[in-house]
Amino acid sequence: MKVGRYLLLLLLGGIVGGFIGGMIGTFNSISKYTNILSHLTMSFNALIMLCIFASAMNIILTLVLFQVQRHALKYKRQTEQVLDEQNADYYERKANLKFISTNLIYYIQILISLVTMLIIVVSHNSEHAIFYSIIPYLITMIPSLMNGFFVRKFDTRYPKQGEEQYTEKILAMMDDGERHITLVSMFKIYQYNLVIIITGGIVLGLVSFITGVNQFPGVLILTSLFIYNAFGYKLKVRKFYK
Repeated sequence: MKVGRYLLLLLLGGIVGGFIGGMIGTFNSISKYTNILSHLTMSFNALIMLCIFASAMNIILTLVLFQVQRHALKYKRQTEQVLDEQNADYYERKANLKFISTNLIYYIQILISLVTMLIIVVSHNSEHAIFYSIIPYLITMIPSLMNGFFVRKFDTRYPKQGEEQYTEKILAMMDDGERHITLVSMFKIYQYNLVIIITGGIVLGLVSFITGVNQFPGVLILTSLFIYNAFGYKLKVRKFYK
């Protein structure tokens, strides 16, 4: 079964590699489609409305985040007050689900800001529009601070923001089951991130050749991320065995 799965992954890798190779041989035809992006423009007023909409969405989500945090703390207090073990487990699950939701809401706000920036960059607008696109990001500073204070109220065992060995202290406060789930999930995400970074660097390099637009900053950032993720992890593991 494992051999079959490995062969399937090799087959998929060959298909993807062949597709990329075919793209390299057809620069001229692909450039016709990529040139379409240069004609995608929006009026300055439309982009201002987009930034206002994104900022309003982030403000609304900040209010939602405040309510979710209140409910999480409420369930957490009820967990400590009830004597029945079954009810305590129920409130504990509700509190943890609300706790996870706080991070999801914050990440949605970041995603809204990124999509807004992406639309403005693609539309090739003026520097003033780029300035307005930063406003949704500035709003996300508020929920970021809210989450920073919230985790300490939710569980006093959480280390303070910026404290040394922050990650190690969070892992230490988990039980064996939570720690196993967290480490497995993080390791899988780490592996996927490496694949995405490598693929992104290759695609961005091809786009640079195809369109003639210098993508050096993007390729440099992806290369730096690859070095930090790949070598940083391996060097820390190597240090442990030393």
